[in-house]
Amino acid sequence: MKKIISIVLLFAFGFSSCEKDDICDANTPTTPRLVITFYDDIDPTTPAPVLNLKVEGEGEDTPIIFNPGAAGEAQYLANTSSIKLPLKTNEDTVTYKFTYNANSPTPGAIVVDYLTFRYTRENIYVSRACGFKMNFVLDPLEPYVHTSDGTPWMLNITVKNRNIVSENETHLDILF
Repeated sequence: MKKIISIVLLFAFGFSSCEKDDICDANTPTTPRLVITFYDDIDPTTPAPVLNLKVEGEGEDTPIIFNPGAAGEAQYLANTSSIKLPLKTNEDTVTYKFTYNANSPTPGAIVVDYLTFRYTRENIYVSRACGFKMNFVLDPLEPYVHTSDGTPWMLNITVKNRNIVSENETHLDILF
């Protein structure tokens, strides 16, 4: 009888110490990036790819990787009409250098613009497994500062959505 009670107690203690695994589901929303869609000034209603776009964060050693590439080769140039850029979670501004036609052999064909984004941050608790995520709100008075090394290639910048809570929508439209 004592053996049976001992075995029952052993199982009871064994099951009571089990704890649910804390695994963050891959579909759980995380800190969103800023989504920018580009439009050609000839047809401002249809997204247009930017030729050999290279984007570098101020103070960063490497440009933004747009295509992971085969065999681990990072591809820094994008020929796309939409990009996603991370915002800093520990500061209220971030500056990016946008190089148009970055790999051109003709120096005059390479054009550089700078965008400094201004925003506020909101830390949001997701779950015990996933921790926190950060949402952003672009500044209502001055969401960005646009400068260029010469004649800018970005002709018009429009804020479509100040609240950056998802990557499923465009936040900025850029006409080039």
